[in-house]
Amino acid sequence: MEGVKEKVFGTMPEAKKFVIGVMDQENFQKFRYMKKLVLIVTIITASLKSWAQPETEIYVFDLVKSENGFTISNPVNITYENPGYDNQPYFKDDLTLLYVSTDKGQTDVAEVELKEYSWTWYTRTPGSEYSPTPTPDNKGFSSINLEKDGTQLLWKYFYDFSAPKVLVPDLIIGYHTWLNENELIAFVLGDTLGNPNTLQRCNLKTEENQILTTEIGRSLHNIPKSSSISFVDKKAEDDWWITSYDPLSAKFSKICKTLPGQEDYAWHPDGVVFMGNNDLYYLDANSEKSWKQVILQDDKVLNGITRISINPSGTKIAIVVNE
Repeated sequence: MEGVKEKVFGTMPEAKKFVIGVMDQENFQKFRYMKKLVLIVTIITASLKSWAQPETEIYVFDLVKSENGFTISNPVNITYENPGYDNQPYFKDDLTLLYVSTDKGQTDVAEVELKEYSWTWYTRTPGSEYSPTPTPDNKGFSSINLEKDGTQLLWKYFYDFSAPKVLVPDLIIGYHTWLNENELIAFVLGDTLGNPNTLQRCNLKTEENQILTTEIGRSLHNIPKSSSISFVDKKAEDDWWITSYDPLSAKFSKICKTLPGQEDYAWHPDGVVFMGNNDLYYLDANSEKSWKQVILQDDKVLNGITRISINPSGTKIAIVVNE
């Protein structure tokens, strides 16, 4: 693959190679969006604040469902205690995970292949990338690019390292999920003037953006076996709800209350919701009213669980914890 380098990654015993896909600064600038979005100071400030980076790690566990509930075991730290921000995991398939990692003060998109434990860096741009999400065409992933001057736009990057492109040129998007090849649902940042975060439906063909609701959480997901997506409704300070939006009927429906003060969650392919704090919990909103604790078979302490991702077959779970 043109532009790909290999390097021995000696500090992780299981890893034989650390594969780096190079999108260098000159190449990135060549394809940079020419009509740059002009940002007022308050929007830049809100954008930069949204990416404050805690010290985090990503663990991948085996996930098993039984008559007694769910069990996780065999934790593997895929970021191997890399100092800094390792976060935002997203399973591309059952054994491949996209995520972001900070190296020398810059956050880029990486991929780990869990069968052989090989890694790929997909971005090495002048700015930083966040929220990598596979695109419906399976040719690449969409990701937030935050440039050093504060410009924040949603881009598409390709697995073959061809030229990236801007997807939505007129919105400051923080998080997103895809409806189909032409539409996505986005968390659009508010600002310091008091305008709240909004949930918007973006049509890439018509370049139309529709505000659906306000005061939402950052965790957006496609609901398994459904055309609907889900988000956390945070309008009531102490009463947050995981809520669905049906793009066909444009209707909203409450699914379940979140754990107190928590906004990150993930869907199991069987339709069960997972959330965490210092323990991991699950809830089948179709048959249960209260969260149940997931059984942890190892002594690993899950300190400050935030983001979660479950693979398509429901056999692996990636969990972000504090270092």
